[in-house]
Amino acid sequence: MKIIRRIEDINIEKSTVITVGSFDGIHQGHQQILTELKKQSLDCNCLEMLITFHPHPKVVLTTTSDIQIELLTPLDEKIRILENLQLSTVLIIPFDKEFSRMKYQNFVKDMLVNQLKVKKMVIGYDHAFGRNREGHAEQLKEMGKKYDFTVTVMKPFLINGKVVNSTRIRQLLKDGEVIKAQELLGRKYSITGIVERGSNRGKSLGFPTANLRLANSHKLIPKRGVYAVDVSLQNKIYKGMMNIGYRPTFNFDPLTLEVHIFNFTGSIYDEQLEIQFKKFIRDERKFQNVTQLKNQILKDQEICYKL
Repeated sequence: MKIIRRIEDINIEKSTVITVGSFDGIHQGHQQILTELKKQSLDCNCLEMLITFHPHPKVVLTTTSDIQIELLTPLDEKIRILENLQLSTVLIIPFDKEFSRMKYQNFVKDMLVNQLKVKKMVIGYDHAFGRNREGHAEQLKEMGKKYDFTVTVMKPFLINGKVVNSTRIRQLLKDGEVIKAQELLGRKYSITGIVERGSNRGKSLGFPTANLRLANSHKLIPKRGVYAVDVSLQNKIYKGMMNIGYRPTFNFDPLTLEVHIFNFTGSIYDEQLEIQFKKFIRDERKFQNVTQLKNQILKDQEICYKL
């Protein structure tokens, strides 16, 4: 997959079929758009291209620190998924406040038509772009008539009668519904982080854990509690058990992400782990003493090991 990270590096020799958006999650609905994008590019012997933005527009445009930005797929993860989907070209437009003020008419004419030689566009049913999100499907179709490109608007993608979208997936994850989120994403939800030193409480209980620092501070963290997970470490997959929470039995530490990896020994400080969520096991709770906590962990481990 070719990745273009700067507008000045654009050098397109053939016509393009383009889709534009944040594509946070690259869920089943997004994947339907990409399937249509590939189909249309083959039909006209054009270059398929996904245009996205970095940083995410919400990161740049959110004006209060009280609003938490929670992304399903930060840029590095998004690129990995698109590579797995065998997309040929991704253009990452640097997003800042100046770019956000660009009118959609200028974006279409100057970028899509003049620089990218757009012949066809494929967009989602709720697509909007440009300053104040003023550009919608009808405006794009009108500009297509003027500049000789077509616009295909994809219908909402439904699972069990409900629209698949990033907002719904975020809420499912906040509710601990990782299995339902997996169905909408088309893959297990995952987080990536670096192993750092912790308090060694897990080790003292007989369950050594790797404490994670997220690779991206805007990554959405699922509901607090215990999960059955798969752990990707050094090109191997291990079963594991993850706890997300404040460790209330020990008087509420800062939020911690810690994973116990089954059938693994060794020091992995500073290693990068990918955690894939399989099932929510239970809510975080405070135990009367360490013995009660240890007994519960043994029960959790038995459940997780079977999954």
